[in-house]
Amino acid sequence: MVLGDKDEVLGFLAEWYDPRPQLKRKFLLKYYSATHDAEMIEVEKHRCFLKRSKLPSTVFPSDFSVGSQVLIYGRELKILDYADPLTRTKLAPKSEATSIWITPSQYGSAGAIVSDCEANGYMVMKLKTIDNGDGIGLAVSLKGPKAVTGTKDLLSKYGGGVLCAESAGDVETMEGQYFGSTETTATLDSCTCVVIKPHAVKAKVSGDIISTIMAQGYEISAMQTFILERASASEFLEVYKGVVQDYSTHVDEFTTGIVIAMEVRAEDAVSTFRSTAGPWDVKMAKELYPKSIRGKHGVDNIRNAVHCTDLPEDGQSECEYFFDLLQN
Repeated sequence: MVLGDKDEVLGFLAEWYDPRPQLKRKFLLKYYSATHDAEMIEVEKHRCFLKRSKLPSTVFPSDFSVGSQVLIYGRELKILDYADPLTRTKLAPKSEATSIWITPSQYGSAGAIVSDCEANGYMVMKLKTIDNGDGIGLAVSLKGPKAVTGTKDLLSKYGGGVLCAESAGDVETMEGQYFGSTETTATLDSCTCVVIKPHAVKAKVSGDIISTIMAQGYEISAMQTFILERASASEFLEVYKGVVQDYSTHVDEFTTGIVIAMEVRAEDAVSTFRSTAGPWDVKMAKELYPKSIRGKHGVDNIRNAVHCTDLPEDGQSECEYFFDLLQN
């Protein structure tokens, strides 16, 4: 299905959960990379479900990869596989998976380590804090070109502080070891909930955000990636319904890809971190607080880099949502 640089069409097998009949529907999803258009054909009925249409700027070209979730006109599509050998041949080498373990001795440098990976073309797919008995470390699953050998060479400067997979077998073993458990390092005490939004993860600035938080003296006591369906995003953000403008669009943003949820601890954590995040209004943040997280990484009032708890009494309950309720 890959025709050429000017008329390239990438094909994927995608799935959408239709809430009305409560059925999973499979689609052939075509992505026209030169014009940023998409087309959907329902597999079972062999009919056009979405004619070729221009995609919004909230959809990134990098969203079109196996394992990703993409929001297309209100439908959360999970990309399951490549639809044809040519698409697989073109994209698979760019999407090699690897895993790394940032040991407790280097956990304070976790943001810098993730930033190094992002700056060299690797995308965060999963991460999770784990207490292995020696303290909290961070497991990270990454995707990118020659990921196994590339990250091993890139992170060798950290010595034994960062352990990297050395083969595809190692990747599988580490995935099971680090991401197969529901245990969490969250304390659910003296905390605020911070969520790095999907657009920031896709823009590969997660590491910089983590570094900013740690550099300002906060303790990130728990950190984990999630992919939220609309029902979960709506439930988490329900307390803000009627409070923030464009509530439904905020929910949409939470479902456009990977989020990184963090339990951040400090004295008066909720109020203190709101200053670190910067104003909700990104234009104001960039003008008045350019060094804040939203000032540096916000795009607009929906894609404003991070969510953080608004009221002190909600800090624990928002952390519980990710690090207790969603674990089960």
